[in-house]
Amino acid sequence: MSTNLTPRLVTELKPKHEIKVDLDDRSFLFPAGKSINQLVYLSDGRMIFVEAVFPFNQSHTPPRLISLDLEDAKEFGRRLVEAVHCARNQLVVTTGIRITINVVANGYHLQFGDMNNATELFLGTNCIWRVCQGLLRIADLIAPVESN
Repeated sequence: MSTNLTPRLVTELKPKHEIKVDLDDRSFLFPAGKSINQLVYLSDGRMIFVEAVFPFNQSHTPPRLISLDLEDAKEFGRRLVEAVHCARNQLVVTTGIRITINVVANGYHLQFGDMNNATELFLGTNCIWRVCQGLLRIADLIAPVESN
C-alpha cells in the first residue's frame, strides 16, 4: 500500500513565507554538535519556524530549532537587536518561549528552552545582523496590516 500526495496537498504543506540567512564558519548547534550553513525562517501565516541547514547530517538531527508565534518573534527580535547593539546579555521570557542571549568573545550564544535541556546556538559576529534582520523580516511578513 503506497500513499500518494496530490499536488493540492503538497502546496498546502509548503510554507507561505521563507527567508534564508547565510551564516559564517563560526555557527554551531549543540547538543547535536553540528556546524550550520544557514538559518531558514519559515511561516505558515500564523507561526514562525526557525530551522537550520547543516552541511552534514548523518545522524538525521531534526532541522527545527524553535517555533514562535508573532508576539514571541517580535519580542525575541527586539531583545536580539538590543543584545547585539548594546553588547550585553538578554533574557527573553514570554508565555511561549524562554531564550537567553549571551554576548561572548567571538560572537553570540543563544539558548532555547529549559537550561537543563537547552538547544544551544553559537553565532559569529559576522552574521548576527543578518540573523536579526531575517527574524524581523519574517515577523513583518505575517504581521497584520496597520491602518493609516
